[in-house]
Amino acid sequence: MTEKPKKKAILSKSTFIKGMQCPKALYLHKNRYFLRDPLSAEQLARFSRGTDVGIYAQNLFPGGVDASPKTHFQMAQSVVKTAALIQQPEVNVIYEAAFEHEEVIVALDILYRENNQWKGVEVKSSRGISETYRWDAALQYYVITGSGLELEDFSVAYINEDYKRQGGVDAHQLFHMESLLNLVKERREGIAQKVQELKDVTRLKNSPPVPIGVQCNHPYPCDFRGHCWKKVPADSVFLIEGISEEQKFEWYHAGMASVDDLPAGIANDREWSVQIQSIKEKKVIVDKPALAAFLQTCETAQVFQPFLFAPVVPFFDNTSPYQSLPFGTGKTHAGNSAPEIKMENYAAFSLEAAVTNMLEASKSSKCLWVVGAAKIKELLANCKILYPLLENDLELLSGKLKDLLAPLERGMVVYPGMKVPLSAEKILKHFGAESAEFPEKCMIPEQADALFQKLISNPDWENNAGIADQLEVYMQSKTDNLYRLLQLWTNLLSEV
Repeated sequence: MTEKPKKKAILSKSTFIKGMQCPKALYLHKNRYFLRDPLSAEQLARFSRGTDVGIYAQNLFPGGVDASPKTHFQMAQSVVKTAALIQQPEVNVIYEAAFEHEEVIVALDILYRENNQWKGVEVKSSRGISETYRWDAALQYYVITGSGLELEDFSVAYINEDYKRQGGVDAHQLFHMESLLNLVKERREGIAQKVQELKDVTRLKNSPPVPIGVQCNHPYPCDFRGHCWKKVPADSVFLIEGISEEQKFEWYHAGMASVDDLPAGIANDREWSVQIQSIKEKKVIVDKPALAAFLQTCETAQVFQPFLFAPVVPFFDNTSPYQSLPFGTGKTHAGNSAPEIKMENYAAFSLEAAVTNMLEASKSSKCLWVVGAAKIKELLANCKILYPLLENDLELLSGKLKDLLAPLERGMVVYPGMKVPLSAEKILKHFGAESAEFPEKCMIPEQADALFQKLISNPDWENNAGIADQLEVYMQSKTDNLYRLLQLWTNLLSEV
């Protein structure tokens, strides 16, 4: 018999993991929530992807009953519902089964009964089991068994990246199932101790004195970074790219917070000196001979942008999870009044037609400026396997690509605070160049990916026309910004 909640839970899976990462973040989340940074578009897209995969994984154990609440504020009701479902002999599978123990509440993706024994499955959209996921599983086992339900097994289901779709999707091939029963049993006592420690943290009068460190970014970006990093100077050592986070924090906590504080031996190191000079002097440093030579390698002024989506659950035969596929193209060149874009017909999407159209759009130039050449070349290599008759054309396109990010990646252009991952929009914003859209306004690739997947998954959905319009605006903006970036590099050569 599972416990029924006696009072409001203090911890959940997400807040437990947050506290494991940083007790101060947990305290602020529970007591100073208004200090939280806004969620980034990337984080929102990641959460949505995880939810979709969790729902699809229900095909591993079909015919279950959904115990999830209408909102996360009603989790206590879900606990009561789960307890009732467990007592019903005709119910053998429960989705989003909720449990509470010692003021900790959790929801398990799949709870199923086999040979009159209950077993648990947590679903992850990743391609492996991280240490964070192991602690996640251990917490769930602690709460579920602590609430009074014995579990015969506890597994994590994660994506099998080697799976290739043939015909319909086989959920049992798409997911790896790995039992963590021995591990979660071993960690049960440690979990109990950690739960008490973290509950105590939430009751403190003031936030615990945790200095900034690598935990601010790992395993997840902290959403209180803006609050905790207020005293970091504008010219901090954290702006230097290519140095490990551990080294930067070592300098910072040793009193070398600003690049001005670095000893000459570090500041004059050939590998970092240009970056440090750029930060100190607050100016762009351009290696004009190298930039000019690079731009001359592709004298055409045409930019080209394939737009990609990468479904976790493969849509097409012979494709794998997370494999990038084209859903449209954009191109423009000097004299064009607007970018030429083509989005594939989502109501009758053909992958082969999408690949063929991508090749057709790229035929007119011997050289093409792109952003993210490595990712595009990976796409083209995968397309060669799918469509061997197109191999020569795909190889020809691969050889045409020149990456507009190369001036930054190779040190031809250095500016203060340039941070990876780079994008045309971020670069244009720094330089104050005219841009079609900047990051805070423009859809990001992860969002476009998710929206196009919605279109082809639900071709008759009433909102599709609006979504398609959003995607076309996104495609126009991204293509236009590539051309603006090319103009920016060209203009830097003429500046005194």
